[in-house]
Amino acid sequence: MKSQHYDIVRREGTKGSVWLEAASDLITAESRIEELASFWPGTFQIMDQRNHQIVEETIGLSNSNHGVIGWTKKFL
Repeated sequence: MKSQHYDIVRREGTKGSVWLEAASDLITAESRIEELASFWPGTFQIMDQRNHQIVEETIGLSNSNHGVIGWTKKFL
C-alpha cells in the first residue's frame, strides 16, 4: 500500500482547518484542490505530513450570483 504524504485541508475562519483527505503526491493533491475549489469556495491548503508545513494554498473565489468564479494559488 502506498503511503500518503500530503494532507488536504480547508481553512475554517481564523481558528483552524478541517481535514478533507490525503494524497500520495503533490500533483494529485493540487489536482484535487482545483476540483474542490471549482464548486466549493474557500481556502484550501496542502500540508506535508512529514514536517507539518503548508506547502501550497489555493483560494476558491465566489460570486453571490454565480457561485465559484475561479481560484488563486499561492506556493508557500
